[in-house]
Amino acid sequence: MKVVCSPVGIVEHRRPRGGLEKLGQSGFAETVVDFGLFAGGFAGKKRRAEAEAHWQEWADRYVEEAKRQGVLLGLAFAPHFESEQKIPDSEELEIRLAEICIQKSAQYSIDMLVVRSLVGGSYAENFAKNREYFLRLGRMAQSAKVRLLVVNSYRNINGHLVRGFCGEPAQAVAFVDEINAALGAEVLGFCLDAGVCNLIGINMYDFVTALGARLQAVILRENDGVHDDSLLPFSSAHGGGSRMDWLNFIRGLRAVHFSGVAVLDFRTTLTALSGLLRPAMLSFAHKVAEYLTWQVQMEECLRRYPSRVLFGAGNMCRAYMKCYGEEFPPLYTCDNNPQVWGTEFCGLSVHAPEDLRSLPEDCAIFICNIYYEEIERQLRDMGLKNPIERFNDEFMPSFHFERLESDAWKEQVKE
Repeated sequence: MKVVCSPVGIVEHRRPRGGLEKLGQSGFAETVVDFGLFAGGFAGKKRRAEAEAHWQEWADRYVEEAKRQGVLLGLAFAPHFESEQKIPDSEELEIRLAEICIQKSAQYSIDMLVVRSLVGGSYAENFAKNREYFLRLGRMAQSAKVRLLVVNSYRNINGHLVRGFCGEPAQAVAFVDEINAALGAEVLGFCLDAGVCNLIGINMYDFVTALGARLQAVILRENDGVHDDSLLPFSSAHGGGSRMDWLNFIRGLRAVHFSGVAVLDFRTTLTALSGLLRPAMLSFAHKVAEYLTWQVQMEECLRRYPSRVLFGAGNMCRAYMKCYGEEFPPLYTCDNNPQVWGTEFCGLSVHAPEDLRSLPEDCAIFICNIYYEEIERQLRDMGLKNPIERFNDEFMPSFHFERLESDAWKEQVKE
């Protein structure tokens, strides 16, 4: 999984240099081209041609500056207009801009374009309208060698949010497959908006696993399940936990071995902050992105190495053996406590750290202890060249409630 940062709330569309620099300084090497960032001025029909010219000019300037700074661009978003914006002929405008976005994406060498569905009409009317819309765009995208991604949506019925177009797994899968079958190629994929799933109460594990390989991108944003906000993940807390079901979302991404693009969108968090605080928030957001990548790719990391040993004979080691011991069996575990050397823990023999010197260099050492930095420094000071990874799976495939009782462990050591 590759986490990129949305520019909304960070980059000023007329003067993109400063915002893009802040992204790079925070550790984000890649962002997206959100064409909606430049879509101001369309409310008045008289000056729409002028607004469209500015829109394309600002998009070109943004891409040019990103390339100058070495910021990668691998995904784009077409503009989408909400009914509250009261833009005349908004649907006709949205279709036209989406077609231009396909051409621009090809011009910028961007592989994927996210396009939101059209709204309005009954269920049958809406489905027919979007089928025609995505077939039309799909033919253009096929010629331009750009992959389209449709997004799950919701409908607002008198303030009550319900599932909209492609808002549930079965419809999303059927729609993507039908469009691709009609086009005779894999032109359409899916972008799953985690925030929408939370607003309408969809099980994200079921949605992700149903999509499977169709899932090419995800939008990482949090809300409280009531308001359509884009908050930094884990920031909408209540009762000691997040209001988002990140557990099932991350488990789902693991289950399908997701390797696509994850767009971190926290525009609501940023706009609530003083401009003086935003650089610090960006740095923290990068830490969140690293954490999410680590957790989603936990199994991929274990699978990467031909052999592995653990460092630590405690609860984290127990968690590893409970969830991964059978599929990715370690050679042994080791510990700094000399009292446990030569004993057995969770079916593993416990070794002294010095025994690690005899490992082949391609054998990875997984630290199962919260003192990651200290232990990694210890291992490097020993002159070990082995890959060193950190294990702390907070989204394990199954829960278990066995904890290491210190007294029982002491008794085992004595024996």
